[in-house]
Amino acid sequence: MKYSLEQWFLWFVIYSLIGWVYESILCSVAGKKLVNRGFLNGPVCPIYGTGAVVVVFALSSLADKPVLLFLTSAILTTTLEYLTSWLMEKLFHARWWDYSQRFLNIHGRVCLRGFVAFGAMSVLVVRYVHPWIASLTARLSARATHILAAALALLFVADLTLTLITVLGLDKRLRAVREAIQQELEGRLPRLPRLHAFQMKRLSRAFPSLDFTRYHEEWARLRERLRHKPMRMDDENETSKN
Repeated sequence: MKYSLEQWFLWFVIYSLIGWVYESILCSVAGKKLVNRGFLNGPVCPIYGTGAVVVVFALSSLADKPVLLFLTSAILTTTLEYLTSWLMEKLFHARWWDYSQRFLNIHGRVCLRGFVAFGAMSVLVVRYVHPWIASLTARLSARATHILAAALALLFVADLTLTLITVLGLDKRLRAVREAIQQELEGRLPRLPRLHAFQMKRLSRAFPSLDFTRYHEEWARLRERLRHKPMRMDDENETSKN
């Protein structure tokens, strides 16, 4: 049976939401505080949505072979996680998660625990969860599907754009922090715009292992300020000259 791109996109959003709930619960329990886990602001983890729709698309034919489905999907999703980690590091010069301390890890990007968890979740999705979700989305009329997919796509693009602007712009701000440190002006570290400060504070909580490879010390200093001080629009603040 053929499905429209809009239906696939709706499934992507649904699984991204489920992944966000799963990750947020794990991180909140581990950190003993509520954590909005995810690269984006909204309640979605796109890597889970991508992994789920890829598994459903490529491996649904293995639904009656759970062992083979487990192994194949675990390899596929773990490879996706590794490539995502590598690509995000190349794009943003940052490591967003680090499994170096976990048993049987590969370059700290993936580990055995994730391999097992992703394989098990994929079996559950293909055999039980997706048939139910597909039946729910099938009840939507063509008009409702168009409207819902378009609205969610706009929200997703807006959220992604805002996050990328913040993260890509941080390179310049970390460079300014380095210059301030080199000039022994730590008390005059450049401040972040309020929105950027909010974004980075959220990301630092969502990814405790986040580390910018080119600005390790500068990120540590800035992160400490984000934890303890409000940061406002002050890039060219005259007080830094006094």
